[in-house]
Amino acid sequence: MIISLEQYRSKLLGCWMGKNIGGTLGAPFEWKRQVNDVRFYTQELGGRPLPNDDLDLQLVWLAALEERGIDLNARTLAEYWLLYVTPHWMEYGNAKMNLRAGLVPPLSGSENNPYRDSCGAFIRSEIWACIAPGCPDIAVRYAYEDGIVDHGHGEGLYAELFFAALESAAFAIGDRAALVRIGLSYIPEDWLVAQAIRYAYELHREGNS
Repeated sequence: MIISLEQYRSKLLGCWMGKNIGGTLGAPFEWKRQVNDVRFYTQELGGRPLPNDDLDLQLVWLAALEERGIDLNARTLAEYWLLYVTPHWMEYGNAKMNLRAGLVPPLSGSENNPYRDSCGAFIRSEIWACIAPGCPDIAVRYAYEDGIVDHGHGEGLYAELFFAALESAAFAIGDRAALVRIGLSYIPEDWLVAQAIRYAYELHREGNS
């Protein structure tokens, strides 16, 4: 399917606005294990979004693309990780410590890293979909190079591959069931993240969500 420049811009804007809105809406509830039933922002914002590492990290990757070109790999992304990524907690901090110790990806994301199955990789998957609209193979290739920096070959990596594929395909396909199938086709079916996705989708299909 071929989309026009106007369609691409519209979907691109929707992607990044949605990410910003969702991050701002959810910020007060981060790390709280509870069911949240909210319809709009619960804090005063003065018309401005909140800072959001989910977006900021992807702007680092955008800078890497602009400065180093499209032939990015994990080692180049690791250089930018050390230069620009300021958070030092969980998988982010573990990756930086490993990189500074001389461990290259994927070891930087797997060695002594209890957070390799966490969510830090899939929250930055959109950038790869947006530079490869309708081309999930390409989006997944970039997402792999990204995810192994701080997740090695943990569950967190495969979550990013799933979302990068789904989001890339969403530029050309509107069927949600088809998009989930496309995303799942890029990750091992017996890993926990794949099982969780299938379970959540079935619950939704049966009207339990």
